[in-house]
Amino acid sequence: MDLGLSGRNFVIVGGTTGMGYAAAEQLARDGANVALLARDGDRATERAAGLAEQHGVRAVGISVDAAATGDGVRHAIDEAAERLGPLRGLAVTAGPMKQQGPFLEHADDSWDWYYQTILMATVRSCRAVIPHLQRNGGGTIVTTAAYSVRAPKILIPPYNALKAAVLTLSKILAKTHGAEGIRVNTVCPGLFDTEVNDFIRAQRAAEYNVAEEDAIYTHLSSNPAWNMRVALDRGGRPHEAGELIAFLLSDRAAYTTGAAINIDGGTDF
Repeated sequence: MDLGLSGRNFVIVGGTTGMGYAAAEQLARDGANVALLARDGDRATERAAGLAEQHGVRAVGISVDAAATGDGVRHAIDEAAERLGPLRGLAVTAGPMKQQGPFLEHADDSWDWYYQTILMATVRSCRAVIPHLQRNGGGTIVTTAAYSVRAPKILIPPYNALKAAVLTLSKILAKTHGAEGIRVNTVCPGLFDTEVNDFIRAQRAAEYNVAEEDAIYTHLSSNPAWNMRVALDRGGRPHEAGELIAFLLSDRAAYTTGAAINIDGGTDF
């Protein structure tokens, strides 16, 4: 399906790995220009150059820590507009996990880290891009929550709580800016097996005596603390989320806003 994205300019926050990079790849494949924003500026520049060479689009990498207070994200998005041209959309895909454990093990520093990394990174990104979209006659935003906002996991209470906040924020933005032609939707991924798991993949494969490509799903579906049993019997692949994000950023989803869309392979728990 032609998404009609050729020549349009998009910003991906967290665009150098996992679902974010997969979204950038899909956008570039459809002819869109992309700015990859990430803490690791060298990797952002390298991956942007690869997209430009492979797909014949303009792509730039910009170093910024969206979890840091201050105007860094605003300056980075302004730079993206200067280097690419008028912006048509934003995807915020950053939002990693850090400390895991039950509620009483999460002190203020854990909650503060998740607050800045998940919620405020999204707030800063949206706050910076919306004036651009208003000036350009509208556009699209995709935020990232998690399927577990509907089925919380006891080992990641700050993550679940702040992802739920992202979902609420996105609905507010959709209602606030819809009349200006700005659509805001949220993807809610389940178990996605990305390169963030590479450091432990071989260990899990040996532990469960399975192939490395099955190791992460086997662990998370077998461990009672996670109990992530998936109808499709596998973890998601980054490109599957990337395609959904690109679709939501396109005019093919022109009447979709304020939506929370699960992409979890049929996860019930």
